[in-house]
Amino acid sequence: MSEDQFTKLFKHMNQRFDAVESRLEKTASQDSLDRLTSTIDAFMKRLDAQETELAAHKSQMDKLLVWARKVSEKTGIPLENL
Repeated sequence: MSEDQFTKLFKHMNQRFDAVESRLEKTASQDSLDRLTSTIDAFMKRLDAQETELAAHKSQMDKLLVWARKVSEKTGIPLENL
C-alpha cells in the first residue's frame, strides 16, 4: 500500500469515526432530552393533582361559607367578613 493510498484510507476512516461519534453524541443528547421530558411530565402531573385538590378545597370552603351565612342569619349572630 502506497503512502498516498494509506493517507486516503486514513482520512476516510477518520471521517467515518467522526460521523459515528457525532451520532453517539446526538444519542446521548436525546437521552438527556428524554429524561428532562419525563421529569417535566412528572412535575406537571403533580401540579395538576395539586390544582385539582385546591379546586376541591375551594368548593368545600365556598359551601361552608354559604352554610355559615345561613346559620348567622337564622341565629341573629352576625359573623364578620362573610
